Amino acid sequence: MAGKILIITGKLVEREELSEILKDNYEVICASNGEEGRKYLLENGADLECVFIRADLPGISGEALVKASSEGGLTRKVPFIVIEGEDDPDTPASWFEMGVMDFARKPFRSKPIRRRVENLSRIIKKQAASSVKLGTQDETLKKQFKLLSLQSEELKKSRNLLMASLGSIVEDRNLEHSDHIMHVKEFTKILGLQMMQDYPDLGLTKEKVEVYSIASMLHDIGKISLPDNVILKPGRLTPEEQELMKSHTSKGCELLEGIKGYISKDYFNAAYDICKYHHEKYDGGGYPYGLSGDDIPLSAQIVGIADVYDGLVSERIYKKALPKSRAFELIISGDCGAFAPKVMDSFRKCREKFEALIDQSNMELADSDD
Repeated sequence: MAGKILIITGKLVEREELSEILKDNYEVICASNGEEGRKYLLENGADLECVFIRADLPGISGEALVKASSEGGLTRKVPFIVIEGEDDPDTPASWFEMGVMDFARKPFRSKPIRRRVENLSRIIKKQAASSVKLGTQDETLKKQFKLLSLQSEELKKSRNLLMASLGSIVEDRNLEHSDHIMHVKEFTKILGLQMMQDYPDLGLTKEKVEVYSIASMLHDIGKISLPDNVILKPGRLTPEEQELMKSHTSKGCELLEGIKGYISKDYFNAAYDICKYHHEKYDGGGYPYGLSGDDIPLSAQIVGIADVYDGLVSERIYKKALPKSRAFELIISGDCGAFAPKVMDSFRKCREKFEALIDQSNMELADSDD
């Protein structure tokens, strides 16, 4: 059965154009004013695949309808796309705050419109599935806290599972590829061991590198606190949304304070530094504090380059994966920001191991899809 699309606009030409684009794949329902739209959303909103809506509707405004849908939870179940005319002013950020996921500006183009509906529908469905999984994971985490043993080996196993579970919550909600947390963990370990060998003066040991690699799984834990319309946005973020996204570093530290009693001091301190400073750059061009040089904790420097590399070679909602060679070149050239010379030197030596890890992961993913 074809999914249903609701188009709410007082402009006949817009209803006709969008209907023509979507009619082959969806059952299209049209409303010519706010009252008709309100009635359909109230009675059948949960059955919709997507809603196109104009701000300036006859009768009840589009903004009022979206606000009511947001307060009723519908925008979390059905993607809303605001229709913009060629001469309409810039879209206010308040639309995103109400749960709008995208905008369609005239003139409409068939392929992008259809692809946008497909992508947003997929995001919403995956988000709903993730919400169910989050509830299950929350119960799992509570059980893990109770099972923590005083024995060293059991503590290590439980700690790793706890951090992996927390990290996977970020992946599920952020719709990252499922191996991001484990990739960053392994890249951190590979790079840390190489730096231990190259630069004994840094004081790295196998034990420290192990702590850094496990703690790296919580580097983006703060994204749990960010709103869905920012985390799940398939397009470019506005300046305001970018600032909100940057706040995941400080929000992550606040969340870590809540589990401080469940992990050892070494792991907590490493996770805290990594979470807070992994976006700082060696030349002071990073955030949140613009630290430079060795003021940036070594753990955060190592995880920072591991995170950037995996972000480049992995597909995201808003971008395609880059070839491994291109990702390496972008980091070495400084296009991804400045990293410490010692980190960069060891990173060059780790290139083959990094690429082998990505190749192995892609092979396993392909096998699982067969």
